Amino acid sequence: MIHQERVRHLNHQGATKGAFVLYWMQASQRTSYNHALEYAIEQSNLRQLPLLVLIVVTDTYPEANL
Repeated sequence: MIHQERVRHLNHQGATKGAFVLYWMQASQRTSYNHALEYAIEQSNLRQLPLLVLIVVTDTYPEANL
């Protein structure tokens, strides 16, 4: 269970019904100790929807070519 003080809503609209839950992984590109990923998993399980994880890597990102 994620502590609510870790959750920040960016608007006051409720979640809409869709085909999946999308987690845009950006800063914390790890599966362990990633509270945002744990929250996304929790939300996808709650909604009984698949979870998609998106990681966008560009050539301007430091050391992205490695």
